[in-house]
Amino acid sequence: MESAMKVIAAICAVGLLVLAGGTGMAAEGDKEGKADAPLPQGWPKLTDVGKIEVKAYPAYRTAVAEAKGSFEKADTMLFWQLFAHIQANRVEMTAPVINTYDDEDGKSEIEMEFVYRQPDQGKAGPGLGKVVVENREAEDFLTLGYRGGMNEKAFQAGLEKLRAWLKEQSTWKEAGQPRRLGYNGPMTPVEKRYWEIQIPVVKEQQ
Repeated sequence: MESAMKVIAAICAVGLLVLAGGTGMAAEGDKEGKADAPLPQGWPKLTDVGKIEVKAYPAYRTAVAEAKGSFEKADTMLFWQLFAHIQANRVEMTAPVINTYDDEDGKSEIEMEFVYRQPDQGKAGPGLGKVVVENREAEDFLTLGYRGGMNEKAFQAGLEKLRAWLKEQSTWKEAGQPRRLGYNGPMTPVEKRYWEIQIPVVKEQQ
């Protein structure tokens, strides 16, 4: 029971990160990303800070909630909807918390995900309230590792770096909406918080 509570507390901390991204600068030194909770089964290791790489993600199961609004306003509502769902269903969650945006300024439709530990955990379908549990297919993402405070400006700057990388090569092309992955909670100092900024990609037809 005690260990389960520790896991829940860690996940809560990860989720609360989206409520207070902060505005601190990225820290120098260690480039390795660190998460406050276990990664989902089969997920790739975290991308080093400042590095850009393509990563393959396996199929997974995830609890999803959607809302309209800014980074902060929508995040607050979505987090508590999802946290109530995992508590009610006794789901041990993982890091990261994922936000996907249909508008790059983060002021339109926002989808937040709490990813399940294993793809066969629980079942897909309606969740608590407006939460829906979905199965996601395997997908490739161009990824930038980032450390520091996260806000709209930092997110857009990261996307610019990813798109500049795409323009310099001919193997991969953009294939969907960008997303933000948060791995740390508010107890982690702003300058040490780790994120990934991602764009889904597919291989160009040669």
